[in-house]
Amino acid sequence: MPGKTKTKRSNQKSELENDSMSTTSTRSMCGSTSDHDDDDSSMSKLSSFLDALTEKRSSTREWGLYGLIELIKSSPELDEIESKAATLAEYAANSVKKGAAKEAALGADLLAVLFVSLDDCEEVFHDVVETLKLYLKNHRSSIVRGKLAEALAMGSFMSGEDEADTCQVLALLQAEFSDSKASKDAAAPALRSWGLLLSSLPDAFVAPRVKPWSNVMSALLNHKELEVRTAATENMAAVYEACWRHDPDKARTMAKEIEEEEGED
Repeated sequence: MPGKTKTKRSNQKSELENDSMSTTSTRSMCGSTSDHDDDDSSMSKLSSFLDALTEKRSSTREWGLYGLIELIKSSPELDEIESKAATLAEYAANSVKKGAAKEAALGADLLAVLFVSLDDCEEVFHDVVETLKLYLKNHRSSIVRGKLAEALAMGSFMSGEDEADTCQVLALLQAEFSDSKASKDAAAPALRSWGLLLSSLPDAFVAPRVKPWSNVMSALLNHKELEVRTAATENMAAVYEACWRHDPDKARTMAKEIEEEEGED
């Protein structure tokens, strides 16, 4: 992978650690989880939450997922998180595959937080990427698909995939918002995730694709949901800015064409 792209992604890691793409606010959802374990060590908490993921009761597994997300967000430097990363990812992926919608959404959230917290998530991401892609395409719940879009994009971004692999993920994300009637629960997160990955691509790679990508975003500017319209507008602006940095003349031409098309309408 080109060094420039990897550097671009690495420079944004500290920001992403503070906000892992609208991951569920587990502090409010867990309620008494932190209070219950105030006197326990972080290692004891990690073991307890991991054990909960092997239980038959879905509510217990959900409690374990809540707790793991909260623990990783509050203590991303914990050595045990690094050493147990593969196990955490495996359990999270199992929740995506076998859990009901609530558990699957939490499993995706856990993966997103894990990817942004590890020093190097490439191997862990590789282990679960096909699961993320499969269930992004096929899960019945639009909320879960939105969470999976975030996790997939975060893993792709943080693992530093090359342009070809990144474009494959962009295409999967686009399928979630290409329909103007798409649910905002899937479309808005997918659009934000698309924008994240776009920011990792070199301007020279984006410029030849500016027209088709702008057209995709333009089609969503009249979507009934403000959240979708906002994300599409931001992505359209980012595409244009990348084109401008690489080829100002081409950017001017595109802007003129858009203005003429709007005038015809």
